[in-house]
Amino acid sequence: MEAPESSPVVPEPALEIDKVQDEKEPIPLDVVIPKKKRKNRKPKSKSGKNKPTGFEGYFADAPMTPDEYNEEIAIYDVSRPIIHRMDDAILRYQKNRRILPDRRDIFMKYLAYGGVNVDQKMFGSVDQRELKDMSNEEILQIKGQTSIEDERSNMLIDFDAVVRGYLTSYFPHYFNPDTEEMVNLATVTIRNFLSYLLYHDVCPEYKKNIDTARTSCDIASKELWNNQQFTSQGPGDFNRSCSTLFGGVFFNDNPEANKWKNERDPSVQLTNDIARKVVKLALAGAGSNTEAIRFKELANDNALRAMRIEDIDGFEVTAITPPDPGVLEFYKSYASDLRPVGKMAGKPFRDPRAPALDLSPEEREQWDRDGMPQMEFEFFLEESLLELCYPGMKVVTTVFELNCGLHFFDSVNMAYSSIYTVLANDLMLGWKKPKDLTGGDGEVEDSGGEEDDAGKKPEELVVDV
Repeated sequence: MEAPESSPVVPEPALEIDKVQDEKEPIPLDVVIPKKKRKNRKPKSKSGKNKPTGFEGYFADAPMTPDEYNEEIAIYDVSRPIIHRMDDAILRYQKNRRILPDRRDIFMKYLAYGGVNVDQKMFGSVDQRELKDMSNEEILQIKGQTSIEDERSNMLIDFDAVVRGYLTSYFPHYFNPDTEEMVNLATVTIRNFLSYLLYHDVCPEYKKNIDTARTSCDIASKELWNNQQFTSQGPGDFNRSCSTLFGGVFFNDNPEANKWKNERDPSVQLTNDIARKVVKLALAGAGSNTEAIRFKELANDNALRAMRIEDIDGFEVTAITPPDPGVLEFYKSYASDLRPVGKMAGKPFRDPRAPALDLSPEEREQWDRDGMPQMEFEFFLEESLLELCYPGMKVVTTVFELNCGLHFFDSVNMAYSSIYTVLANDLMLGWKKPKDLTGGDGEVEDSGGEEDDAGKKPEELVVDV
């Protein structure tokens, strides 16, 4: 029998060639070409970046329509309680102003300082479908984050006192403004709000008080920035030299022993020799003959001593005398490398924020009867610092008196405005009415007769609503 013919064998190279050809065949791909994004050519004026905020110097509220006028007559009717009128005014003010975060923080703290509740409302969120069925007034009440409790109606109302207390006492400590823009941010915001109350006749019975509060804003706008500059630049070359030589914060502060030197700092290090030169030339140029002679006699006998004046927190400026042409010519001729000094008069100052003095019963009785010791200070101060001072300015510092009759002050801790006011309102920020945690069914009733930590009854706190 014959064997069946075998099938032809394909050589291996031919298979590899076919495989390569199959790999070279194009494979269709579904490629999606991304579309180019259209550039937003919306102008900044329409996107809101340059939209007016309502706090510009040229801004003025638009005239009201007859319908708006009639609506406000009903809302701000004098027969309504003032806390309800103020509550509505605050909500509408925030609606009509574009308040940015920094400004909003200052404004909300001001409202809280004045007795307004600025906490987030609970259970106040609604969806868009519910908003469609609401009126504009209902939407405004839902979106608002401020309210005034009915129990505040028994408190004293004083817009000017709250402005002075907030701007001159609370604001400098809490925000510590380091630029003039930040100072103006606070004063302009509060003044703008007070002007809104006057324009819309929210509380006509307090019109004069609100107008006085706006004047306090104008005063604080200038004085607060001067205070910040004086605090950072004080106490000046003369007072620092006296502190270096006779006792104080800078006593024995010898920069010659410091081997490290900042090459970028062009200021001259105040050595003891330079301090002596500053003090002697200030007495020779701006001091009286009696002061200069007495100082020289004690210095020659090595008998100059400085005593700290006790029971005071600083001084209040009463008068300012810039250097006269004779003093300027003296410094130009004999000490062109030093800053000319003028004179500043002051009187003792006790900070009402500070704790009471620890006095014996006899001393307390004498203090209550005679009051603070009546003294007069006269300081030498450089012309650049005198430009920052004004009558009524209060400086918290340590005051010394040399046995030759000369006064000087140490490093400046704080400077306050001429309208400096301390209220108990800041003690009530964040305060909540206590609850009965012993299992009772109600809140702890207010005794009504006990005083708080500030020495005032709660109903005597000053509010601006």
